[in-house]
This record gives sequence, C-alpha cells and structure tokens, in this order.
Amino acid sequence: MAEKKICNKEVKVPATMCLNDRDYLLDVLESEKNMAVNLSIALNEASNENLYGIIEEIADQVKAVQRKLYNLAFQNGWYILEEISQKKMDEKYNSLMKKYDELNECDAMGE
Repeated sequence: MAEKKICNKEVKVPATMCLNDRDYLLDVLESEKNMAVNLSIALNEASNENLYGIIEEIADQVKAVQRKLYNLAFQNGWYILEEISQKKMDEKYNSLMKKYDELNECDAMGE
C-alpha cells in the first residue's frame, strides 16, 4: 500500500535561478532546526546554572520560531508529510525495543 501524502495545496513560486520565498523559508527553517540541536548540546554541557538558564531561554525561543516556520511552510504546501501504516510503526517500534533490550543486556553484563 502506498503511503498517503499529508500536505496542503502548494503555493506556487517562480522557478528561476534566483531564490524565492519557498527557498528562503526552508533555508531559515533548516537553520533554526540546526540551532535547536546545537543549543540542546550546549544545555547538556553547561556547568553553570546561570549560563544554563540563559541558554534554556534562547533554546525555547528558537524552538518556538522553528515551529512557526514549520507551520508556515506546511500551510503553503512546501513541507510534505507521509502517513505510515500501523504495520510500519509496529515494525519500527519492535526494532527499537530489540535494540533497547540489547543495551539492557549489555548493561546487566557490565555490573
């Protein structure tokens, strides 16, 4: 069974060598995603509580902006999701649980 696309009607933009609204939006969205990842790493490594609080505030703001950009891209039909079957979700879940169990076995052997 083919996966069903989840999207809105695409807002057409000029197909030229120049950047258009879609290009700019998706580029900024990707940058925001990368900043969110990097700020998460910074939070993991922050040893000072004051610094941690500042980084946490910035990370929350970046994630909020990222979400707004994602919603805008999705509304314009520039971000497409795929609906997957329950079978595929179950397969992925079982695969991850197997890896989890293997990690637990390794941890138990190390004790």
